[in-house]
Amino acid sequence: MKEKRFFIPLLMSAVLFLTWAVTAASAGVLEDIKSKGQLVVSSDANYAPQSFLNDKGQLDGFDIDVSKEVAKRLGVKVKFVTPDWDLIVAGKWAARWDLSIGSMTITGARAKVVDFSTPYYYTPAQFGVHKKNTTIKTLADFSGKTVGLGVGTTYETYLDPDQTLSIGGGEKIAYQVKNLKKIRTYQTDMEAVQDLALGDGLRIDGVLTSGFVIQEAIKKGVPIKPIGDPVFYEPLAAASDKDRDGSAALVKKVSEIFQAMHKDGTLTKFSMKWYGFDVTKKAK
Repeated sequence: MKEKRFFIPLLMSAVLFLTWAVTAASAGVLEDIKSKGQLVVSSDANYAPQSFLNDKGQLDGFDIDVSKEVAKRLGVKVKFVTPDWDLIVAGKWAARWDLSIGSMTITGARAKVVDFSTPYYYTPAQFGVHKKNTTIKTLADFSGKTVGLGVGTTYETYLDPDQTLSIGGGEKIAYQVKNLKKIRTYQTDMEAVQDLALGDGLRIDGVLTSGFVIQEAIKKGVPIKPIGDPVFYEPLAAASDKDRDGSAALVKKVSEIFQAMHKDGTLTKFSMKWYGFDVTKKAK
């Protein structure tokens, strides 16, 4: 009798443990966020006006405001981390952060490793040169030149000779820049802009980045000017790691939040604050 009484509690404990383990394993990222009361967002500390360190050493910018509002509407606090961009777009985050709200362009290649929300804003891809440059007047003049850009970005894919860039819903892209001498990659777009600012042709002849980054640099006195029209327009979205359980459910919820923020004017308010015009509408 003693052996049977001892065995039953052990069996019940084992069943309870297995039930807990299965429940824990099946809990998705959204449930994890709510249970922790915290949304961990990956961002960039050097991508003004989207995200940057302000005078107080705190992250600030359009993407930061958007992230804080998403966390607020989820009913949780927000925490920011700043991994390198190429790690973010590669997927397989191992739960080091929950969500990317860092101006990630929706592309076919990235959609293989991350789940995308609906877009929350749109940006033009723009070439720029040093303010003193007089030899590059059109996009065709970049032939034989060295262009700097952020590693792992759509700008790097755009300049791939194989022309494999696939944007959003399959928008047609006109490849106007060919026969470059060299592409120089940086961890962030702003590092490329900062290298260009050192002197015309000193390290690079031009950059390819967001048109908003170029305009922000001009406002801050960086000697840079845009060349030609934007080469393509990018739909930017939040992203979640496909490898993490419940990823699709998380971006579905974030999409609902973005749609509400579009409708109630919150995204437009943030846009006017950081850009002075509305970037939340798709360019025609």
